[in-house]
Amino acid sequence: AATEAIAVGGPFLRGHVLKIPALESGPITWNDSPILTTFPSSFNPAGLGDIRYNDQGALVDNAMHNLDRRIVHAQLPMNVHLQVMRWSHHVNARITMVPLQGQDGCCGNTNGNPLDDTSSQIQARVGLMIRRDQLLFNTVIPYVPLHNPTLDECTQRAAAEAACRRNRPGISGVELDACVFDVCFAGPQYAAQDAAE
Repeated sequence: AATEAIAVGGPFLRGHVLKIPALESGPITWNDSPILTTFPSSFNPAGLGDIRYNDQGALVDNAMHNLDRRIVHAQLPMNVHLQVMRWSHHVNARITMVPLQGQDGCCGNTNGNPLDDTSSQIQARVGLMIRRDQLLFNTVIPYVPLHNPTLDECTQRAAAEAACRRNRPGISGVELDACVFDVCFAGPQYAAQDAAE
């Protein structure tokens, strides 16, 4: 799965909303107004912490280590630290915070028991959809039960494999399969991105 953007908001930000999209998806915004428009740069979010945009920080996905880093660091109220790595077509995020009583969500709860953090158990606790009054993005994508595609379903496998081999001569085995999968189901730009790994 890939995340195109991340948004943070709610009462702890006094109703303000920070949105951090992938590089080709638009600017970083605070209440839908562009911020951090130069690189590197910093922004003071209405006295609610500190937001910096630079090339510093450990990556969530080391496969991206050869690419230019564009990382947003947001130190927010309640000791929430958000680090978002912006790539061409997706973002990676690391959220560090003190666990809150009753906290739950797509990464599970904070009871220390991973056995009750399966997708179906989380959905039973918190539901499938975010309430409309809690949405931070303007567009709603309806929930559709996931289908996990396999390489056998790739109708353009030969072309995807050729693109991977063209961008990364000598690739084989698991690395080739991973590149072919990315190209088949995410797009041809991932042949070049996988080559940079």
